[in-house]
Amino acid sequence: MTAKRTKKHAIMPNGLSEDEVKSFDESNSEESDSAANDIEESEEKIETPAAGFVDNKPPPPIRDELQPINYLYFMFDKQSTTLLTNPSNLYSVQKNPNKPSSDTRVESISSVMSRDRFLEIKKYLHVTDNSVQSNRTDINFNRANKVRSLLNIVKENFRKISKEEKLSIDEQIIPFKGKSIMKQHMPNKPNRWGYKMFLLVGGKSSICYDFIFYAGKNDKKKHGFCTDIVLDLCETVPRFINHKVYFDNYFTTIR
Repeated sequence: MTAKRTKKHAIMPNGLSEDEVKSFDESNSEESDSAANDIEESEEKIETPAAGFVDNKPPPPIRDELQPINYLYFMFDKQSTTLLTNPSNLYSVQKNPNKPSSDTRVESISSVMSRDRFLEIKKYLHVTDNSVQSNRTDINFNRANKVRSLLNIVKENFRKISKEEKLSIDEQIIPFKGKSIMKQHMPNKPNRWGYKMFLLVGGKSSICYDFIFYAGKNDKKKHGFCTDIVLDLCETVPRFINHKVYFDNYFTTIR
């Protein structure tokens, strides 16, 4: 007994004939080819944005052009001197009310100064008036309040320097071994004990353009401690002229 062979007929979608199916397939293939061509043309039109440095400001000063004393006068101007002089004289009078104020009020420093005079000035050196200090329970209280005014002046002077193309953000220790609640310990630094600073410096010149003085932990965090440091230091970096900012993996953590 032989099995009957049945002829298989192609199933046409929706009752279409073979000619209609062929024309339908050809139109679909043409549309897919045109779509592929459009994608290729769109990919060819994509251009990589230029990353060249386009800053037209004068470059930062070369080290050989300025002496260390010039940098000191630039950062600590007359405003800083006045800020140091008046509160220091006031503090001296507050500590010694029976002593004439003329003994500590000096208009200019002579070329020769006695040891006792120098030690006296150093002893009463102050930046702010202690009688108007904010309370420690205040929300806006900062541990560095006594030097904050001077730090702000120096900070603004640093920000005035035109920035180079490549910038770097890193932390640094100001050596200090005395007693202070703001003293930090960083075992991997050459100077392990001292005040902690976060700096924005030039990649080649090492000139400081901005800084953050670390006075301790606080609850004012927007995106995380490390992220806030980078964003705060980049506030004064000019936009849309392709500066490059570098920092290590410490600032990429989520802490």
